[in-house]
Amino acid sequence: MSADPDLPLVRKLQAGDDAALDALMARHRERIYRFVWRYIPHEHDALELAQETFIRAYFNIGGFNPRALFSTWLFAIALNLCRDHARSKAYKLSRAADGEAVLNAQPSGGATPAEIVQRREKLRALTVAIDTLPPELKAPFIVSVLEGASYKDCAARLGLTEKAVEMKIYRARKFLAERLADQASRRMFV
Repeated sequence: MSADPDLPLVRKLQAGDDAALDALMARHRERIYRFVWRYIPHEHDALELAQETFIRAYFNIGGFNPRALFSTWLFAIALNLCRDHARSKAYKLSRAADGEAVLNAQPSGGATPAEIVQRREKLRALTVAIDTLPPELKAPFIVSVLEGASYKDCAARLGLTEKAVEMKIYRARKFLAERLADQASRRMFV
């Protein structure tokens, strides 16, 4: 493994230099927020969870093990927060409201009403399917497919091997294809 570029800042933070946290946040804030927002697609919740990620990192920096990259450790904190939040009752209630918001969103372009409805249904089905991915598949899918990270970068962020990422992406795509096909067949019989 190559040297961790964050390690000097981590050491400063562990020694009590709080300014090092600002530098670490500047380096990782955007990627953490994008990851959290794709996992929990609510702007307010994503901002709070991204901030909570850095708060937890700050208070637990003494437990950081330099055998792993700091960014991997940080993404693990964010992922755990996302998983906990996704299991919460408040999140499940807000997802139902979001489904209605997607359906009621105003379209752009010159599409016909039938095309608009069809697009909204496909978007809603895909959003629901991604939301139901098992957690061990959801994180790699978000990082690699939705954020466009390479398997190598995804593996580094999530503390996995590239082969594990490749297999999880394959399984996630298969899961989504089956879920979407199942939803489509159910709509045909309604």
